[in-house]
Amino acid sequence: MKKMMCWSWLALRDALSVVCLLSASSLTHSCTFSNSLWAEEVPSGNQVTVYRDTWGVPHVYANTESAGAYGLGYAQAEDRLDDLHSAVRTGMGSMSEAFGSQYVQQDYLMRQWRNAELAQTYWQTAPEHVKQLVGSFVAGVKAYQLKHPDRIPAHAVELEPWMILTIGRAMTLRWPVGTIMDDLKEGQRRRDATAQGAQGPAERSNQWVVAPSRSADNVPILLTDPHLTWEGLAVLYEARVHAGDLHMNGYFLIGSPLVGIGHNQHVGWAMTTGGPDTSDVYEIKFRVLPKPQYEYDGEWRDVEVKMLSIPVKGKAAVTRPAFYTHLGPVMSEPDMKNGRAMVGASPYFEQTGLFEQSYRMAKSQSIQELFDALGMNQLNEQNLMFADTHGHIGYLRSGATPIRPEGYDWSAPVPGFTSETAWKGLHPPQELVHLFDPPQGYMQNCNISPQNMLADSPLTPDKYADYIYNVSWDSNNPRGRRTLDLLAGNDSVTEQQAMSYAMDVHDDLAEVWQQELREAVAGIEKAGAEANGTANTEFESPEFKRAVQAILAWDGEFTPEAQATSLYKFWRLKCGDELDLSPLAERKPLDATARLQMLELLAQTMVEMKGKYGSWDIAWGDIHKVGRGGKLFPVGGTDFQSGNRQANFTETLFDVRSVPDAEHPDHFVANSGSMAMLLMFFHPDGIKSYSCTPWGQTTDPQSPHYMDQGQKLYSPRAMKPTWWNKAELMSNVRSTTTLTLSP
Repeated sequence: MKKMMCWSWLALRDALSVVCLLSASSLTHSCTFSNSLWAEEVPSGNQVTVYRDTWGVPHVYANTESAGAYGLGYAQAEDRLDDLHSAVRTGMGSMSEAFGSQYVQQDYLMRQWRNAELAQTYWQTAPEHVKQLVGSFVAGVKAYQLKHPDRIPAHAVELEPWMILTIGRAMTLRWPVGTIMDDLKEGQRRRDATAQGAQGPAERSNQWVVAPSRSADNVPILLTDPHLTWEGLAVLYEARVHAGDLHMNGYFLIGSPLVGIGHNQHVGWAMTTGGPDTSDVYEIKFRVLPKPQYEYDGEWRDVEVKMLSIPVKGKAAVTRPAFYTHLGPVMSEPDMKNGRAMVGASPYFEQTGLFEQSYRMAKSQSIQELFDALGMNQLNEQNLMFADTHGHIGYLRSGATPIRPEGYDWSAPVPGFTSETAWKGLHPPQELVHLFDPPQGYMQNCNISPQNMLADSPLTPDKYADYIYNVSWDSNNPRGRRTLDLLAGNDSVTEQQAMSYAMDVHDDLAEVWQQELREAVAGIEKAGAEANGTANTEFESPEFKRAVQAILAWDGEFTPEAQATSLYKFWRLKCGDELDLSPLAERKPLDATARLQMLELLAQTMVEMKGKYGSWDIAWGDIHKVGRGGKLFPVGGTDFQSGNRQANFTETLFDVRSVPDAEHPDHFVANSGSMAMLLMFFHPDGIKSYSCTPWGQTTDPQSPHYMDQGQKLYSPRAMKPTWWNKAELMSNVRSTTTLTLSP
């Protein structure tokens, strides 16, 4: 045991870096398929048709739910088979086996959380409708593989239906584990004044909803716009499904037969990161001898020890221990000197009912039914916004929230050696932060405090326990401020205006910085006049004056064609690195010295840009692109920060984050941000919706749908109709695949 305890623990703060290799195919064909190998998983006599629209998005039509799942599985395999198998390996904790030792930490976490074990156990007693959906989905994937064995990737696994369940858990656990990591950091910060506090999750998104009273067409309008990475487990799959009584339109996790965000025939929902505090850290008394134990209520209990063996490609398997208490697993290296260990506790560690809740959400016919489904507490903590065809809108700060005893600070580790800190169940959704049909007629939550969701918000922190309200990081941000301004300022939102809000690229700090620049120049001119014309000649040059005027004349929109935008951004980044911008954070002016430095830094920025690009007035879209595989197109939007966050953090609603281009380091390629947009209009006779993704439907570079949306939609900031109505779809069909399922 002593040897085992010398093992070097994982660095868990970077809990989950999921990178899936991308490859798939897009085919145009029609076929009839019959296979007896999975007869027990798909009903006999069913037929499913997969229509591909002009963007390559699949529309699955079937008479039964299970047949629809079969068709969706076939379509996902056709587009993203590599991703699907990588997602399964991620959930199973077997990425290292296929891709090498860089995934050992990730695999350890999946195994520590017992993803495969819990999925297998659940599958034995899962409801029949879950078994049929998931089983048929897997059968559809296998049908595609049987027909196209050359497309099966080397890292493919022998799929079994229960494996699919591990994918949703892997995605869901990112949030509660992030909360646990933040609690650990907060505990460390209190022990070490130099340590960083919690920074909040990296995932960011937009959502807003408008009531009929503020809609030009007198219907609810809902936007969902998640801002996630564009590769890995977070990448979503767009599809439409009409299968018996199951209708789904929106975005699915790769490897899931149920929609994650989107709408059915009656209800739609959106999500952004943020929610109640769902998970905690307990500090326990821990000892190794005479055997691993922890103290609870004055008694020493045995620690459950599991040795986890992780196969690694090209190397020997890695074996590491996992320690479990009744409160949860040990999440960081024990302090053996002081006999202490930190245990992570979360309701999500044991939950397996995500598919049951997702099914209820997909079948809901009103926002009240959706609200009731969320009460199953299987979905990770999120801001949920929703609307229905009955004209109602709603919001829930959702999550499986433990009922905590009073008298403890649950934002940091709490004593875990006594039952006095034990949870007392879970809060029902009625006790969480929620709101239906507010009189203001709109709501928005772009990862902000509920207090800032709408003017005169009734959702104030004094009405809730701290851990329920849980605003521990960003109470407001540029996206929230901008959305609030747009929605509060328009009492008759048109369809076109709604689209422009979704694609908005305005910098809400532009006027602040333009005013400072204007005052800085005025100060120099005044100083020059008082000094009888002996002002700094560097600032008197025609080129410098032209640059100043270009920034001052700029409309604040990060569009590809804007020529002052690149100079403006690089100048602000330099100012953030070298100046104290704290006055701007409080919307106060900088002093004369700082303003002079601003001008000097602007001149330096011009020189640097001329050296890199040959000109300081290069257009934003000339160096800021969207694309992959060498297919790059100009794109607007931005997300950057330097120095004081309140003074120098800009993110546009159309949120586009970028990294240096590997082949041209002075140019930038978008890799995260707005990535699965869906704008929904809830007419009484049906839902009309529009969508946009940054790349394309398939990962096959030879397919016309590899970068068509990036070029024709994302780059010009446009949205495509989802053709949810079959009559509209049939005028926009590119290909048809008919599958006949028989024993």
